[in-house]
Amino acid sequence: MSILFKLVQNYSNEFQENRTLLLACTELQLMTKTYLLEVIKATTPIKQQEMALLLASPLFNRGGNAKDLAKLYQIILDAAPDFSEDLLSKEKVYFQVFSDKSIVPRKLDKLISDLNKVLRTYTLAKRYLSESNEKQQLVDWANWLRESGLAERSKQLTTKLKTSENQEKAESLEQYRMNLLIAEEEHEWESVNNQAKGDLNIPEVISRLDMFFYSYRTELLNRYLLQQKVAQLPNLESGDANILLFQQKSDLLKISKRVNDLLNNDLPTIEEFHDLMQDLKAKEKNLSFQTLVQFYAYLRSSCSLLINGGHLDFIPTLHEIHKDNLERRYILVNGEITHSSYLNLVQIATRAKDYEWALKFTEDYKALIIGGDEDNFFYGFNIAQCHFAEGKFEEALDHLPDAPSSSHYHQMVRRLELKIYFELKSDLLLYKLDAFRKYIERTAHKTIAASYRTLNLNFLNILLQLSQSPPKDKARSALLVERIEEKKLLAERTWLLEKARALG
Repeated sequence: MSILFKLVQNYSNEFQENRTLLLACTELQLMTKTYLLEVIKATTPIKQQEMALLLASPLFNRGGNAKDLAKLYQIILDAAPDFSEDLLSKEKVYFQVFSDKSIVPRKLDKLISDLNKVLRTYTLAKRYLSESNEKQQLVDWANWLRESGLAERSKQLTTKLKTSENQEKAESLEQYRMNLLIAEEEHEWESVNNQAKGDLNIPEVISRLDMFFYSYRTELLNRYLLQQKVAQLPNLESGDANILLFQQKSDLLKISKRVNDLLNNDLPTIEEFHDLMQDLKAKEKNLSFQTLVQFYAYLRSSCSLLINGGHLDFIPTLHEIHKDNLERRYILVNGEITHSSYLNLVQIATRAKDYEWALKFTEDYKALIIGGDEDNFFYGFNIAQCHFAEGKFEEALDHLPDAPSSSHYHQMVRRLELKIYFELKSDLLLYKLDAFRKYIERTAHKTIAASYRTLNLNFLNILLQLSQSPPKDKARSALLVERIEEKKLLAERTWLLEKARALG
């Protein structure tokens, strides 16, 4: 049984589960609560209109209820983008679609179910036939040719695919997966034409399978190790007995294993990061862009965790990685930047005292934030962060933006505000500390997870102790450093460590 056949079988099972879920949902009295509406809302306006055109075409929509399906879909689209409950009550929709004088039980539910099947068929076909899935289509076409008795045509196409993949220099998991499918198709062809000679391409299938397996397995282990650093998870068996053989053949697997070793090390050296970066650059032409994006994401995350753990000497290293990755677009998503990256790059740059770069980056990328920045919150926060880092505390206060109290960003603003008042030695600090504590304890429990409440409360407790500590007190400094390092959940850890160490 081929891998493709198993995948199709799995998809069929999932579709049956989805159908069962759909029938349960349509018992509701409002169209707005149906699975169908969730699917339509998740579809882009352009694809919604494409679907309307297809439903209007007798070539695509040919069933006995074709007109009713098209009518129901148009009624739903006419209610966009709000899809209000008033417009989409089942009773109202029923009499718009059908000419019945009274409601026939489950008649509309059946039509909803049929429309969902049509939408699903269209969406999956569109996805499968996309340009990015062309290689999979060709493998499947070779499979069809072989099963339809056109074995030589199948062999020609498979050979062409294999030549194309062998010429592909950029390694990736997707390439390894495709190599496996091509090798498997060659094996199936050889099996059909088995003359009791040769190996039926089985050694090649096994080799491709092992290459994909070890590469994908190591990638998953790397993800697990990174998650393990922030969550209490048990260790996994490594099972590295045969991996060395495949590392000799694969730059992807070789570097993936190096990343794995780095993540397994509780305290890697700065030199190890630099060496790995140099290795990545040297093998850049042999790896796909998306593979490089993933590897550099591991480097950045590992470095960030070390810094948050108090190893501040990694700050310049992370800043250099950020600058390099930004220049080569490994941090960007289709030319744009996420909110978190926009904020994080400036935070690290200011800690590395590269103020000029931080300000320039803030200006250059303010119009490239994914989802936009209508109220200039992210831009304002970065400007405030830059002024704070340069010691321009009054200017930092002036640029602090507002954020909804239910937002994660509200906590960030309040913490930066408290840091500013601490640096100013302001009489308002204790009042602001108390106000933020009351917000966390009384209000935020409805909107903030318990771990984030603990993280903020620990920050408040340490900051209060810092504000009450006399300068030049080495014993007090050592005690506070110890307390900070003991806290597993603590916001602004690196800044608090700097302040605690400065006391001595």
